[in-house]
Amino acid sequence: METPPLLEDAMRRAEDRATEKLGQPYTLYIYSHLSDALLAKLEAIDHHKFRQELWYSHDEFIEKTRQRDFVCFVLSADGEPSAFLYGYDYADDPSAFFLDEVVTLVEGSGVGKILITLLLVYCYELGYKNVVLYTEDTDDKGRRLKRFYEHLGFTEVRTDPELGLVMRIEVTEDTLMPLYNRVMYSEGGPHPPYLKD
Repeated sequence: METPPLLEDAMRRAEDRATEKLGQPYTLYIYSHLSDALLAKLEAIDHHKFRQELWYSHDEFIEKTRQRDFVCFVLSADGEPSAFLYGYDYADDPSAFFLDEVVTLVEGSGVGKILITLLLVYCYELGYKNVVLYTEDTDDKGRRLKRFYEHLGFTEVRTDPELGLVMRIEVTEDTLMPLYNRVMYSEGGPHPPYLKD
């Protein structure tokens, strides 16, 4: 089995992949701390894309940035965020990372898959064994979220009355590399260099 790429290389590939898919230049940034200005932009996207009962307050959002191993990937075009993902250490299990939120203004483009795959590379580098997330089977807009995450390799752990659907994926070379190659290369785009004819 091939070895997962370094995060730096995966980020460059993610930028190229987003640019290929969306037809304009995209830049990917990684943050361990969010400025007030960036936080305000991300909150505006969050509030635009989610129903109000799912919104985090400003203080809740700031508290999340203070969690251990907090990371936020932001995909931008012309200096403005188009999509973001963030997560941090999962308090219930020290071997797991918690994917708190992934949001994109360009739905249906594969950008969410790109960001999640990039997060898995990040978690692999840090030595996390699993990534956990909470979601719904289907949201208020009819998006089949459970199916979306299952397509990426997440499996249902349980349904919690407060948290919703709890899903998990193992972060191993065996789970990461097929997903990485599919999302970053083969879904309607070029193949990895080692697979070229």
